[in-house]
Amino acid sequence: MTTKKFTQLGTICIAVFLPILIMEGIVLYKTGISDDPKFIILSLVWILIFLCLLTFYKMTIRIDNNSISFKFGIGWFGKTFPLSEIESCEAVRNHWLAGIGIRWLGNGWLYNVSGLKAIELRFKNKKSVVRLGSNKPDEICETLRTNLQKP
Repeated sequence: MTTKKFTQLGTICIAVFLPILIMEGIVLYKTGISDDPKFIILSLVWILIFLCLLTFYKMTIRIDNNSISFKFGIGWFGKTFPLSEIESCEAVRNHWLAGIGIRWLGNGWLYNVSGLKAIELRFKNKKSVVRLGSNKPDEICETLRTNLQKP
């Protein structure tokens, strides 16, 4: 099997951070470069928001013959799980309070950039679960189950 890739845009992150970046960029441009502490703080905030946007604007899940992995944004953060460690995959719906980003849910971790749909991975040797947000959870679970059944 070739590698299957599923990408979801972080629409909430883009909708919130992009207008803020544009407005702050305009303010920074109009004020000009200076040694004023307000300018320095505003510049640092702009850089922090820009880095958050680069990190959480999308999430990509990849499934191949040996593993399932995910990466956020431009790839600074992600994880890989060997298929040999996975017991099951189930399409689930997150509670709206779970939010987006990286969260501890009490029984495992949630990695999400948008929406309430996700896949839940259960492991053979762990009690904790991993939830990966996706707009195509049924398709991802079906692909993963197919690969888990292979010897």
